[in-house]
Amino acid sequence: MSFLILIVLCLVQGLTEFLPVSSSGHLLLFSQLFGINDNNLLLNLFLHMATLVAVVIVYRKVILKILKKPLQPLTFKLLLSTLITLVFALSYELLNIDKYVTHFYGFCFLITSILLFVTHKFQKRASVVSANPEINYKSATLVGVVQGFAVLPGISRSGSTICSLLLAGNDEEKSAEYSFLLSIPIIIGGFVFELLKIKNFAEVFATTSPLEIIFAFVFTFAVAFLSLKLTLKILKKNKFIFFSIYLLLVSIFVIIYNFVF
Repeated sequence: MSFLILIVLCLVQGLTEFLPVSSSGHLLLFSQLFGINDNNLLLNLFLHMATLVAVVIVYRKVILKILKKPLQPLTFKLLLSTLITLVFALSYELLNIDKYVTHFYGFCFLITSILLFVTHKFQKRASVVSANPEINYKSATLVGVVQGFAVLPGISRSGSTICSLLLAGNDEEKSAEYSFLLSIPIIIGGFVFELLKIKNFAEVFATTSPLEIIFAFVFTFAVAFLSLKLTLKILKKNKFIFFSIYLLLVSIFVIIYNFVF
């Protein structure tokens, strides 16, 4: 793998993992445009680990509270959301959706764009009608379903989960906290899934140098950490509309590109 491609993969993974734009959709887009092959399983493992570490550091205080008192409502809500998402993820694999994603992921970008726009227009109204101080089980169920659809490239996991919580009347801080805490079991699940794909560890390690792994991990972590902090700031200022516009343009480009080519 060339150093330039490695940089691109780290930037795309780190930036788009937490920004509401869909990391899987952007990886697929870059793969189509530039022929970037991101099927290096060992590298994918470390990219996942880097984003995981970024979340853990940002939300370390909340995570420590959960670890000290695991049998609390928040734990069960996160577990509920994760189990619901797992059903969608397994269905995705069983139906072998991967074969068809290039045909419709432009429309998935469009769905995310519309969701961000709707949230921008109606978020404050929803919060006034039903200001929930804590995420309830109804919202946890909703997030699990929404996150389940986010297994499709182009539908942002962070964007869809945060938007669904905001539209349900939850405040920005709690919505973001729940969404990013929920990313921890999802990232770990992705890590395990990628790990199970490796049939010959010796062969995988032989094709990826330690220097590449170290660089990819550190660089992706730094980008992901800044991306997460940036997302939180943008959310507080209610500026998701800019991502809606961006994704609208991306969706139009992808749809036209796939139709022409």
